[in-house]
This record gives sequence, structure tokens and C-alpha cells, in this order.
Amino acid sequence: MGPAASTPGTPRAADPPDTCRASVSVAELRAAWHAAAAGRFRGTMQQPSTAPGAPATEGEWSPTGEVVAVLGCHGYAGCTTVAVALAAATDRPVHLLETAAPGASGLVGYATAELGPTGTGWVRGRRDHVILDRREHPGPVPLPDPDPPTHPDIPDPGGTAQEQLTVVDAGCHPDGLEAAPGWVGPAVAAAQHLVLVTTATVPGMRRLEETLERLGPSHARLVLAVRGPAPRRWPAAVRHSTGPATRDLLTGVVPVPHDPGLAVHGLDTRPLPRELVAAATDLLHGLGLTGARPAPTKGSTR
Repeated sequence: MGPAASTPGTPRAADPPDTCRASVSVAELRAAWHAAAAGRFRGTMQQPSTAPGAPATEGEWSPTGEVVAVLGCHGYAGCTTVAVALAAATDRPVHLLETAAPGASGLVGYATAELGPTGTGWVRGRRDHVILDRREHPGPVPLPDPDPPTHPDIPDPGGTAQEQLTVVDAGCHPDGLEAAPGWVGPAVAAAQHLVLVTTATVPGMRRLEETLERLGPSHARLVLAVRGPAPRRWPAAVRHSTGPATRDLLTGVVPVPHDPGLAVHGLDTRPLPRELVAAATDLLHGLGLTGARPAPTKGSTR
């Protein structure tokens, strides 16, 4: 006896456990996985950015003042270290945004004062003249707060109000800025100043060349921060692995010195090595930014 026909308006009974429906292809499953990871959902499911009380993750970011984007050419190049050194090397008020996922944050131990969650998806800290924002939750990167971050205890070293400098630690995006989440890719592309961070290794030079080719000649204010010795001391294999785009910028390379203390402890509340701050000062001068502090004397504070 066949199954009874359902009358119009009557909800359909659930399929028996042994009933098979149309299969889903591996390609569809893979596409659904990537969409979920990127925060894109279908149907009536509510977007995280529109859920009540959730931080905004869609839309354009319109920063005030100058923006320095720090982009890593590959993983573990030292992008966050260079970003905090740039912030420490200027006398201007700085808003530093770290876009890495919470579990990959390099700023957890760097702030000397924790100001707590902002309610907009960020955790805020402070160190000297720098406001530090790192992500509170995994998932989409929340939009930065629209207003410049201020705090009554932040000193004004010049004695007069100075324009805020925003430093965006954009991390590394091997598939290009178009694959960067949310507002991060457009922010890097629109930044007035760009610092590319890589290492003095053969893979580091290859990734640098690829990054320069992806960017094209769009950034007039672009400097290279290379973790390792000065180019004249690079091994022959590293020098020979540079491509044409890299060779055009070699005269302006700023070497970022290796520091054993940072290598072991990471960024913490201890003073940054003086050689690192001196390298960041050179980067600021290379970008043509005002407010750079005089280069410190050689020697480490560690």
C-alpha cells in the first residue's frame, strides 16, 4: 500500500529515517564552508553585523587624519612589531588597530593600561600616547570606532593639539588585498602611507616581489621594512632572489634588527629595543611623516 496522499494545507510529515534526499556536491560544501567563514549567510539567518547589540562589520571606514597601513608579505614577518614601533616612534597621538584574530593577537601583553571592551567589538588598551585596539571576538573584523579615541591621561608632548595618526596592523593576506576581510583590504588600498614587512630570506624576497606586483604603482608613499641585516650584508642567494619591483626599492630598505628578548617574550610592557625604535623612526622619515622623534642612541634597553 502506497503512502497516503497529503491533503492541501496539511504539513508534510517528516521523511522516514531511511529516505534519501538529493545529495550535495563537495564543491557546494566547500563553497558553503568558505561563505560561513567569511560571515556570509543565506536565507533568513540574521547577519552578525545586524544582530541586536552586535558590532558593525559592514560599510566603509572613514578615518580622520593620516593612515599608515602595515602589511606583512608573509606570516611571522614581524608586522605587529613594526606597527607598535611606528606608534612608539612618533610624538603624535596614535590609534593602533590590530586586525588579527583574537587568538593571534600580538598586543595582549603590550598595553600598560587596559581600558576594557569598547562595546563595538574591540578591546582597548593604552600605552603612553598610543590607544591600542585589538579584536574581542573571532569572525568578521568590526569597523573601527568612528570617533578618534581620546583619553584624559594621554599626554600631548608638543604642548599643542596634534593631528592623530592611525596605524593599521593589516596582517598578512597571501591571496591579495581582495581576500582581506571586511574593510581591511580597502583601508590598506586607500591608506596614504604603506609599510611592507618581510624577511631577508629567499622566500621573504619572493613574497615581497609578489606583493609589490599585486599592489602595482598605486602607492607613492611606500617603504620596505626587512627583518634582518642591511641589504649589503644579505647572503648572495637572497640578493639574487630579488625581482625587478623589489630592486627598484632596495635603496630605501629599512632593516629591522633581530632582538633576542622580543624573540623569546614577544611584545610586553618592557621598553621596546632602541634599535627597533630607531628603525621605525627611519620608516617614518621615509614616509615623509611629521612628528617623528629623534632617533635614539644605539644600544638596547633590555
